[in-house]
Amino acid sequence: MGSELWTRGAVCPDLWQPFGRKCYILFENRLNWVESLEVCKGYQGSLATVNTEEKQEFISEICNEHFETWIGFNDIDDEGVWKWVSGEDDDFTMWGNVEPNDYDGILSDEHKNSADCAMVTGNQALWADRNCVHGFYRFICEKEMTEKHMRTSKQIYGRNGSPACLKESELADMTLRSSTTVRSRVDCFRLCISIEHCTEFQVRSTSENALTCDVLRSEGEHAQYESGHDGCHMFIIID
Repeated sequence: MGSELWTRGAVCPDLWQPFGRKCYILFENRLNWVESLEVCKGYQGSLATVNTEEKQEFISEICNEHFETWIGFNDIDDEGVWKWVSGEDDDFTMWGNVEPNDYDGILSDEHKNSADCAMVTGNQALWADRNCVHGFYRFICEKEMTEKHMRTSKQIYGRNGSPACLKESELADMTLRSSTTVRSRVDCFRLCISIEHCTEFQVRSTSENALTCDVLRSEGEHAQYESGHDGCHMFIIID
């Protein structure tokens, strides 16, 4: 056996993106703010809280060109007193020009003074207030990471002493999902233990700053991996 990779911590569900100790996902379907919050609660989470500059940059990257996206900021209970549905408290805001103005801008005068929910919009994901019921936009949910107990990932070597990896033809039969670009072996490890039936993964160097993670299903004896590719390492998850 080769070197061991140890990690303790938490992981995000498949398709959710980690930031800090939480996970985030952008939903493309357009709902009003109230409906969006209910969807997030269904995933044991809430609409996203954006209370730091770092979080604002992260949310901006998720939104990218997805304009008009609900977040969890609102003044429903007390006009002018904005708070997060998560209960977190911070003075950080990123309101756009003349926002919040308590006016939806696209609704008739009968809905004036009823824009009580926040959304992000534009390339910088600046905030605007919109009507919670009559506005229908995409939305971002957040939830706590799922705690995982200590597991060991042991590197497996082929018979010639090289790191053992599957060839492209074998990957098609053994990959549990399409290969994913990751930043480190630990990211690939966390991805594997978050996916059902993943017992192995291999990490390939695709460029100077990028790695490709292949999440695998174990089949047969590990000695079947007799040769490795340059810059490729395979690991086995040990409970």
